[in-house]
Amino acid sequence: MALQDKMIACGIRNGVIAMAMKFLIGPAVMAISSVAMGLRGRVLKIAIMQAALPQGIVPFVFAKEYNVHPDIISTGVVFGMMVAIPIALAYYSLLEL
Repeated sequence: MALQDKMIACGIRNGVIAMAMKFLIGPAVMAISSVAMGLRGRVLKIAIMQAALPQGIVPFVFAKEYNVHPDIISTGVVFGMMVAIPIALAYYSLLEL
């Protein structure tokens, strides 16, 4: 990721889409699939919270290795780590954990 020439390597539009997918659509899909599988209560809330946590470096390594949009993943990892604390706190308070 340090070899990228720009901070937002994929462009602002793709970066915003990646962040929305990770922090909004990801937890929503987790909530729907968890309810379909029968999770309820605190376990459901924890599953949603885990889906809202930032991605690690491993997805970038695989994206770079197989050349599948590494610029979008690197932007997602960098900005995901920067906004992880406020978003995690927001989900924590919304879910009343």
